[in-house]
Amino acid sequence: MLNLIVEIVSLTSSGALSPGPLTFSAIVLGMKKGWKAGFLEAVGHTLFEFPLVLLIGVGSSHIINNEFFLKMTGIVGGLALIIFSILLIQDLISLRRGDGERILKISGGPILTGFLFTALNPYFIVWWTTVGLKLIIDIILAGGILFVIFLYPIHVWMDYLWLSLVSYLSSKGRKLGVKIQAGILIIFIIILMYYGIKFIIESVI
Repeated sequence: MLNLIVEIVSLTSSGALSPGPLTFSAIVLGMKKGWKAGFLEAVGHTLFEFPLVLLIGVGSSHIINNEFFLKMTGIVGGLALIIFSILLIQDLISLRRGDGERILKISGGPILTGFLFTALNPYFIVWWTTVGLKLIIDIILAGGILFVIFLYPIHVWMDYLWLSLVSYLSSKGRKLGVKIQAGILIIFIIILMYYGIKFIIESVI
């Protein structure tokens, strides 16, 4: 159980805390609305994500006894993690060069923004149909389909914390320094590489 929780938190943090539309929109909205903007964005994010998680959980529970399916899920999920880690390396390089100050113009409220930026983010969909699918299968194997609902808060709390934090810092005119951002990205790259290789090895052997 502890290993499963560590796996969930590690892979969740690599997605939640990485640069992306939700993070940048939370910065923009936070300038005017403070930490509540990020918190409400996380609510909108959850409104789309939780039904998707349940849908994937119900769908995969019907074929979870198929050994070929489990092996392919592990291999695909592992490859996806390695690809995501390479994308983070590109973000790290851009950060070190001083590139990529992104400016967003947002007209909607934070809940709608969180919902739409989640639903229309192709990386989010790819993550849940590869890495997320592997996580859900591991959870079902550990405790059944209801375990997915029970453990979902272990995944989603980090979105609320992170988006609220960046909105708060934005409202105070602060932002994370380049060295801190680079350090976070390096940690995530290592985590994604580790689990990517681990998933592939466990599926092949």
